[in-house]
Amino acid sequence: MTSDSLRRRSAFLLPFAAAPVASAAAGEAAGSVTPLPSGPLEAATSLVAEGAAGAARQGTLAWQAGRWRLATHGDLAAAYLNVIPTFRQAAGEDARPRTVEEELRERVAFTQFQTSGRNPGQAIAAAIDYLRRNNAAAGGEVVLPHGPPIHVVAPIAAAPGIVVRGTRPIEVPDFPRGGLGLFDVDGADDFTMAELVLSLGRRCGPARILGDAKGFAARGLRIREGRSIWFKRGRQARITDVIGYGGTAIIGAGAGPDDLAEDIVATNIQGYDLRDEAIDLNYNVRSFHLSGFTFRRCSLFRNGEVIDIGGGECRDITIADGLIDCSGSTHTVAGIRIKRATRNVAIHGVHIINGKPDGSIGIHVTSATNVSIRDTHVDNSFARGFFAEPSVRDVSWQGGRCDSPLQVNGASDIRLDVTHDGGGTASDRPAYAIGFGARRVTIGGSVRGRPGAAAVAVGGGRGGAADCEVAGFSVDQVGRAVIAQNGCDRLRILDLRSNAAQQETVLVTPGCRNTQIRGVLSVDGSAGRPRAFPTVRLGRDCHGSILRDVTARDTREGEDRSSGPVIIIDGPSRGVIVDALVGDNLAGPTQIGTDRLQESSVGAVLTLA
Repeated sequence: MTSDSLRRRSAFLLPFAAAPVASAAAGEAAGSVTPLPSGPLEAATSLVAEGAAGAARQGTLAWQAGRWRLATHGDLAAAYLNVIPTFRQAAGEDARPRTVEEELRERVAFTQFQTSGRNPGQAIAAAIDYLRRNNAAAGGEVVLPHGPPIHVVAPIAAAPGIVVRGTRPIEVPDFPRGGLGLFDVDGADDFTMAELVLSLGRRCGPARILGDAKGFAARGLRIREGRSIWFKRGRQARITDVIGYGGTAIIGAGAGPDDLAEDIVATNIQGYDLRDEAIDLNYNVRSFHLSGFTFRRCSLFRNGEVIDIGGGECRDITIADGLIDCSGSTHTVAGIRIKRATRNVAIHGVHIINGKPDGSIGIHVTSATNVSIRDTHVDNSFARGFFAEPSVRDVSWQGGRCDSPLQVNGASDIRLDVTHDGGGTASDRPAYAIGFGARRVTIGGSVRGRPGAAAVAVGGGRGGAADCEVAGFSVDQVGRAVIAQNGCDRLRILDLRSNAAQQETVLVTPGCRNTQIRGVLSVDGSAGRPRAFPTVRLGRDCHGSILRDVTARDTREGEDRSSGPVIIIDGPSRGVIVDALVGDNLAGPTQIGTDRLQESSVGAVLTLA
């Protein structure tokens, strides 16, 4: 094979072959033949000073000073030969091959900008500035090639359209003051952090987004210590596949009443051993969506919560498909807290576990409107699995389970339809406690395994409860199904099924007025008790009550029967309607005390042997 054919074959096989062919052609035109490459290649003189024409020869073999050399621009050439394609096809009818010059103008390594007068952080900043000056908003990519950790001592200014990528660790010992980000994203649209490994000082977070920056993105970050990705002002941010160990938080937003962060989507987020909340949303956050998350051992340094929402005007928040583990802290930790007039919150498919029985709350709503909870689970380790305070209205929890007690104090328009399993606890705390001025609270679902307490207690506390409803509800092995306490007015109990209640299925204490009880079936009441408790006990002065379609059934035989009467009326009440009472296989009478009613109506009372 001739030397010319060997040279042509080598030129065809080498990456970016255009430059060697051109060099050879120039040699032949001058009447000499350029020798084929042999032996080790040396680095050519830097092409930085040659501008665009020199940059076009990146990663090629160059004939220089009488020998073949590998043309390089810092240490990028080796990576370019292996991982960066020569051409990139543009989409559409105007598709054309892109030149190496165009590729190099959009992708640089920060090491290309390291000089004796620059530290690594300044080199990254210089690389970002180079891409900004050459490409404007089109940006480009700054690569952090494999190597020893990079030490950064001051925030780095972001620029529009820039991607900073690489697995080379970045270490920030500490910044001189708090609230700063490794990257200062001040009005820089479409800035991206990708696959970065960060070890941060306690005053520094991965990024601080402000100046109404749009399109910030963080992908594949691994963060140890430091503060959160913080949004002061920003829009259309996307954060995915981020894991944080130690540190203060993972994502935070809102620094003051004049700030606004909106349209933030965070997926596949993990946080472990955090000093404070994993998610901390404060002033004026709109449209924040978190899904696919795991948070364990948070709020290690103070009483707090794992996810904190509220402040200023926070609205349109979604928390979905995640795990919150409240263990590991010596302090009292809540799972999710919603506060300060937050609106439009959806919590779907979340599991909250490992609280403390002396004060922890699974979901704590202190001030909010329109909260939807669905298919969410809270285990039995919390003092309260759900707690709504007086400034809360329009909350719905549909599906899932809450095995810690649920409490509504003074809130209004609350709908709770979940499964509760007390696990046979001897606690005298009811599964549901509704009072202190609560209005229009509806309870559904089921409760089992609380033999020492009522499933639902309505009333009590200053203001009692009014216009509440227990509907489509079932209980098994509880102390009582429902107790109406002092200050309970206009309670409705509809379609109630009770099995093995220890005491009365429904107890209406003296002074509770206008109670409606319809469609109640109690089976094998007074379970394990020597005293026969009635299905319904109506206290004195319970004026305006209605009892219809109430059945007490005992499936046991002989002396094993312990169910009491269908109804016992303890004292005089006016305007009461009693009708369609059925006693099935009871050991005693079907009703006691209906003669104590005044200005009332007693209809059919049926006793089945």
